[in-house]
Amino acid sequence: MRKIPAVVFLLLIGSAGTLCAELYHRAPDVLPGTLPEMRTTEYWINRMTAPDEIILTPAEIERMNNAYETFIRSDNPFRGIRKERIPELTYWWPGHVNFVQDLSGMSSKAIADTVRSRIQAEIDFMRGKPFGNILAVEYRPQDLDRFEREMALDRVSDTIRPRSGIAVRCGRLRNVPSFFPMEQGIIENGKTRWDQWNIAVLRIGTPVTVLHSSKTGEYLFVLCEEGYGWMRSEDVAFGSEKAIRDFTTARSFVVCTGDRVHYYGDKSCTIASGFFRMGDRLPLVAGNGPKQVKAPVRKTDGSLAFETAWLAGNADVSVGWLPYTRRNVVVTAFKLLDNHYDWTGAWFGRQHETTYRDIFAVFGFRLPWHGGLFTFFGKNTDVMQPDIGKENQYKMILRHEPFLTLQSCGGHAQLFLGEYNGEPIVFDQHGYGYTDENGVEREIRRCCIGDMRHPSYFLKRDVTFLELK
Repeated sequence: MRKIPAVVFLLLIGSAGTLCAELYHRAPDVLPGTLPEMRTTEYWINRMTAPDEIILTPAEIERMNNAYETFIRSDNPFRGIRKERIPELTYWWPGHVNFVQDLSGMSSKAIADTVRSRIQAEIDFMRGKPFGNILAVEYRPQDLDRFEREMALDRVSDTIRPRSGIAVRCGRLRNVPSFFPMEQGIIENGKTRWDQWNIAVLRIGTPVTVLHSSKTGEYLFVLCEEGYGWMRSEDVAFGSEKAIRDFTTARSFVVCTGDRVHYYGDKSCTIASGFFRMGDRLPLVAGNGPKQVKAPVRKTDGSLAFETAWLAGNADVSVGWLPYTRRNVVVTAFKLLDNHYDWTGAWFGRQHETTYRDIFAVFGFRLPWHGGLFTFFGKNTDVMQPDIGKENQYKMILRHEPFLTLQSCGGHAQLFLGEYNGEPIVFDQHGYGYTDENGVEREIRRCCIGDMRHPSYFLKRDVTFLELK
């Protein structure tokens, strides 16, 4: 037997002779209340009455996108809506917005005032409670001072001229321009998986409006589809509005239908040049033989260029939007099964809302950033309240169409798959766990097939529904 060096052994044991820090106990693949076969696409496809029926065409999906955007941009979108259905949008991050504000009609001073107020909100957020680094060690006041200096609030000019940019890779939008990977916004030593200084992951090709630069120039303060926040400068290239629009609205494109797909700088596809994620799309240059796509590139002067890249022959992509069928919903979702949970996207993972946004993005849907807004994307106005009791809650859930229904309690969302023994079964993505029959704490924290037991608070809140049909 291999002998452990004394120094290593001392690091591994605590004062009582046990391991200082054990790993979390992983919940089994098959969670309580489910069956092994539920983790296969075949199980669910066999339960479909019309697996290959086209539910909506791309044109019909785009009409839903436009209808939602018209709704959410109105002066008071929730006027006349029953209070139980109105989402609580006071969220963890001050940068989020419900839609991208049009800055073209604003004066330079008004834009500067907006930038100042947004950065000040982020400073207040950063200083509003204790935060620590990735090791969960609390920051000193001097550390927070350093982050605030990097925001360069005092350098915001009264003559801001917004610049058009584009994300040249999957990048992070952050509330605090901290320096990856050690400097995170951790609030509990048992939750180092949650970086509250990250807002979202931006798709490759996301248009951004650059409004300000940090003190060192390492970060840019931008407005994008996710809101206001900081992006690393090397993730952004500057280009004309026309060049960016032509890229993002190309009529011929491929959409990533896998978890993550690489593109390559050579036809043999031996060395990757980058990747795009589920729901991301890139313009198609050539589709005969090896597929070639156009990839955005940042030149050393910061300007935008486009390069041709190759996709492997077995690349998990669709030329154009993937046909919106029940089979394709389940097959696409199950490609993310067992993916880890990443609440803010700080480690380029997904949480519940971003999981479903990515799944349905492959069909052309642009779902809102918050699960509480999902219901307003469709026509379903049901609100399931906890006081009706579990039995009636189950009946209400089961009245909705499997595979096409997202249900949200405001703080969490699930994809309804069907029933087993009269209980709803869902495709889920959350950061919780449970205590098993032996008293052992089991952590799920991943995409899973589950029932309504997890998360435990779901049925204790008002639940709204979105049937995407």
